[in-house]
Amino acid sequence: MQNSSNKILQILGGFIAFGFGLLQGIDWLFTKYEIGNFYFNIILILLLLGFIVSIAVTFKKNRSVNNTTHKQISKIKFAVGTILSMILVFLFIYFFKKINDSDSLINEKIPQIIKWYDNNAINLTFLETRKLIEDYPNNEIIKNYYDKSSKYVYLKTNLKNIDVSVLYSRDSSYTYIGKTPIDSFVVANTGESHKLKMSFNGRDYVENAKDYHKYIFPKNEITNSENFKVFLGTNVIRMWFQGVEFRDTEIEPFMISKNEVSNVEYQKFIEDGGYENPSYWDFPFQVGSKILDFNSSIKSFTGKYGKSGPSNWSYGKHPAGLENHPVTGLSWFEARAYSRYKKLSLPNVYQWLYASGETGFSASVNKKVRDNSNYDSSQTTLVDDSRGSSNGLNNIAGNVKEWVLNPNGINQQRFSILGGSFSEQPYTFNNYYSLSPMDRSIGNGIRLAKTLNENHSSLLDDKIIPEYNRNISELSDVSDEVFDVYKSQFDYENSPVNAITTTIENFQDGYTAQKFEMPTTYESNEKLFGYIVYSNKFNDKYNPVIIHPTAGGIIQDEDSGLPQNLLITHKHLIDEGYAVIHPIYNNTFSRVKNYDTFWPDESETYKNTIIKIGKDFKRSIDYIESRNDFKFENLFYYGYSWGSTTSNYLLAIDDRVKAAFILVGGLMMQKSKKEIEAHYYVRRIKTPIFHIIGKQDGIFGYKESYLPWKELIGTPKENLKVIVYDELGHGIPRDTIIKYQANWYKQFSVK
Repeated sequence: MQNSSNKILQILGGFIAFGFGLLQGIDWLFTKYEIGNFYFNIILILLLLGFIVSIAVTFKKNRSVNNTTHKQISKIKFAVGTILSMILVFLFIYFFKKINDSDSLINEKIPQIIKWYDNNAINLTFLETRKLIEDYPNNEIIKNYYDKSSKYVYLKTNLKNIDVSVLYSRDSSYTYIGKTPIDSFVVANTGESHKLKMSFNGRDYVENAKDYHKYIFPKNEITNSENFKVFLGTNVIRMWFQGVEFRDTEIEPFMISKNEVSNVEYQKFIEDGGYENPSYWDFPFQVGSKILDFNSSIKSFTGKYGKSGPSNWSYGKHPAGLENHPVTGLSWFEARAYSRYKKLSLPNVYQWLYASGETGFSASVNKKVRDNSNYDSSQTTLVDDSRGSSNGLNNIAGNVKEWVLNPNGINQQRFSILGGSFSEQPYTFNNYYSLSPMDRSIGNGIRLAKTLNENHSSLLDDKIIPEYNRNISELSDVSDEVFDVYKSQFDYENSPVNAITTTIENFQDGYTAQKFEMPTTYESNEKLFGYIVYSNKFNDKYNPVIIHPTAGGIIQDEDSGLPQNLLITHKHLIDEGYAVIHPIYNNTFSRVKNYDTFWPDESETYKNTIIKIGKDFKRSIDYIESRNDFKFENLFYYGYSWGSTTSNYLLAIDDRVKAAFILVGGLMMQKSKKEIEAHYYVRRIKTPIFHIIGKQDGIFGYKESYLPWKELIGTPKENLKVIVYDELGHGIPRDTIIKYQANWYKQFSVK
């Protein structure tokens, strides 16, 4: 039996050595030449059968009577044999699984990877190849797609031994990658490839995807931060608002309050003598050439009935029932004094911009924030309301505009106030806004901040936000002959309209909504289309009102809800027999966007956008004229904000509009291509115009934008009506619009 055991052990050992070498060689050969696993499995089965036959033959040949003196030796050999047998079984299982996994790789996984990559599913491609490359480091296909779907991103921090983890996009949990210093790591080659989590002093800091991560950590432990969001210091390559851009800005670590300051919190400031303590205030303070002192200035900061406090308070008390709503009606000086009372600060523009998640006019995150806010409403909401939130900051969009530290313009007579208020339009979230530091409009509020660096530099706090300004009224005109050439850019070949008009089903009872569609007058893969809403109460012809949108038309990508919105916002006209017509102009709503701002510049893109908008406007008028149910001789225009400034072109290139009603417009300061400079067109407008202006407008300034417009407008004085509200800004109340709009149109209506 001993001989039999020896033989069996020899066979086991031999088969392990021979089988392993043979299978390794076959595995390499089959992988290299991509031979299917069918033949490998045949070889594996033959080896297994050969082993079983060899064992059986050997056992049969060496069968003998058991020798009791060798029992102990036999037990040891039995144990060794068992181990060797298990090794052999493992060997067969390993190669069987490996070759079949390889077959699955070739027939299933690699084709799927190729399909994902070809369909631009870069994140999926990266995650799968990242897993497979560990098992198949020499597979050239996997390596190729891993390289194509991945990129290096870089990390730099001011401190060592910070734990760093990465959440890959579409992954469910963070992957720990080590402690700083970490030079770089690999992520998917996409914009939203990962989140970076850095843990330090018991606090997790999560940052979104960047190609270059650079962070400055607060060196000391952060206290009293429960109601604040903490942000690491960083270098931001580019941040921007409409009309303002910042590059290569290094921001120190800071924290910013999650909520705006409430009425009840500000009440405590008043009760603690906040308006009586000069140490909280910035006086004396120079605004332009005027020096403001504490004693005289503090008298201006009263509510109703002469008591110290916000402009909308009575007898020094906040409005009843609004304890936890944001304090509003504050000047910059009051906001600044409150921040000092709390031993904190107002944020600077750069902190506010970074904390808000605001990264540009058309960013998708901004759309979500805007859509969930309380813009275009009649009242504020609770300070801890999560609507309009971003980055964990409640009401960063809407509710109240928030004063920040930075002065604006070379004369420093205005201060930045950001985020837009409840009474304004959603696009104000994306616009840079500035007001006089004495302005106490309803909608002006506070959010607090604190820079966490011990050696805080006030460089960003004091930095003046540049203001583009030029004296438009002093710019020279062009001759009528030259202007005719400029105006001809908007011409097109006269041809039949060929419009298709369809009625929108299941619209509100008593009203009709229609959609029209027709070819553009310029080369385009798109159609010119738009919406019409009118009341069914009128059987005779309707007075048409053609509308140009606010800047919301640029930031919005959807227009299916526009008919309902037209009914809500223009019901006062529709119920009096007007049909409101809203074309979807080039570069607005669901049409292709080639230009993501309403601010002029000297690019061909801006010029071409304006020209196409002008052609769409004229062609829409052609369509209105073709309809028998419209009183074309009573064609009117309506424009708010961007719709108002765009009228500077539209009313000049088409004189078929009988009268216009515009709000908060003027001439924009930025230069454009000479052939579309608005001031040439404004001079040649003859259309009767009613214009409502808010003197506190922080987007189109009264002095900078409106006054030059008023000076240059070609409309005869008897047909130009302007109302200026000292206390209003960019938001004009709806009841004010209703009060004047229809009456103005009626003055110019043909019976």
